[in-house]
Amino acid sequence: MFAIIAAKDIRELTRDGRLLWAGGLVVVLMLVALAAGWNRQLQLNSERSAGQALDYDAWLHQGYRHPHDAAEQGMHVFKPEPPLGVFDPGIGPFVGSTVWLQAHRQSEVKFRPAQDATGLQRFGELSPAWLLQVLVPLLIIVVGFNSLSGERERGTLRQLLSLGVPARSLLFGKAAALASCAGVLIAPVGIGFAVFLVARLSAGERLDAVYRIAWLAAGYGLYLGFFVFLTLAVSALVRSSRAALVLLLGFWVAATLIAPRTASETANLFYPTPSRLAFDDHLSHDIAEAAGKAWAAHFGVRSQWDPSLPLSKWGAALKVDDAAGYSALDENFGGLWDTFERQQRAQEWVGLVAPIVALRGFSMGLAGTDFSQHRDFSIAAETQRRKIQDIVSEDLIEHADPLGNAHFTYKAGPELWASVPPFKYQLPSVSFALAHHWTSLALLAVMFCLSVALAQYALSRPLMR
Repeated sequence: MFAIIAAKDIRELTRDGRLLWAGGLVVVLMLVALAAGWNRQLQLNSERSAGQALDYDAWLHQGYRHPHDAAEQGMHVFKPEPPLGVFDPGIGPFVGSTVWLQAHRQSEVKFRPAQDATGLQRFGELSPAWLLQVLVPLLIIVVGFNSLSGERERGTLRQLLSLGVPARSLLFGKAAALASCAGVLIAPVGIGFAVFLVARLSAGERLDAVYRIAWLAAGYGLYLGFFVFLTLAVSALVRSSRAALVLLLGFWVAATLIAPRTASETANLFYPTPSRLAFDDHLSHDIAEAAGKAWAAHFGVRSQWDPSLPLSKWGAALKVDDAAGYSALDENFGGLWDTFERQQRAQEWVGLVAPIVALRGFSMGLAGTDFSQHRDFSIAAETQRRKIQDIVSEDLIEHADPLGNAHFTYKAGPELWASVPPFKYQLPSVSFALAHHWTSLALLAVMFCLSVALAQYALSRPLMR
């Protein structure tokens, strides 16, 4: 009976023009989004790889110069685009990809594409993830809003139930039909994209990508399944197809367009982000205070770069000064990043009424484009900066004492520059993403189960009979 009901509904939906036109539009948009995302990723990776190589080459061939001057000039490092960034660009357009590793100060990631975008960026970037999160649920609603209310209006629902058709078979048969219609549009494109993506990766990256794709499929399956059963539940609860459509569209607008923005603003109220000016002032104060204590402890002077300090101690002073600032940098940037992550965790709980909020965090995490992995890159870049500082300071300590007051005449050569290794960033594994986003997946599972329970209740009511 389950299979008969599903096959009958699939035939009716196939003959209906709504599925043909709406589904065709979604498929076209999906292909366009994938093509545009793939082209964007190829261009970004090519530019960043070339920029990284050219910048390191310039570091190696900067000639003979004072090491501190070289450290002040520093180098740039670039965040690689994760393979699944084609599917879900996440926060990438809003946080940038380039860090300037300069002396004495940790830099933020710069060059955000969103700075050059129009106001339409607020509505989201056209990507396969955005289409699955926003348009496919709308497709399910448009196709399935009258699945049960239409049967009631035609009088066929009472006939089906009077023949002894179990409500459970009716529910899951119609759910299978709706899911099949959505799946037949998504699956071919999704499988083709996954095979193409995995085939282009190196052997060491393939298994991780397969795991990520599998978990993404599970998350999106729960999300779209929620809309399938919610659509059937509302269609069974209300008396007319028109009322079902109005209610479902109202929920779609509130849950997919309004709730994410509201969740973001609410989380910022509970965990406010300091202004740029306040953050910089607090950071500068903490660095100066830590440096003052370190200089007094190591050199017995009251202020940084005190004239009484011999130039022969300049390299040691640089090392002490930088090391003193590390704790202040870690505390301030760590506190700021912790605030962002607390905001994200607070937003996740909105997924109990708007599953798209939970799905977005999970999707970005598995795609490698969320804040936790951006933070991991920022920490790796700062580690490289400190490595440069330590190498330069050690060289100045080694060569400063014999020179005395001629300290600034010292010039380092290519051997010192080559001792700084090139920056190589390894993207975190899928286990890293799951550790940060398992709660989002759990919320999606809870919402899916609640939608199934609501649909079963709706079909078991006496009014249905």
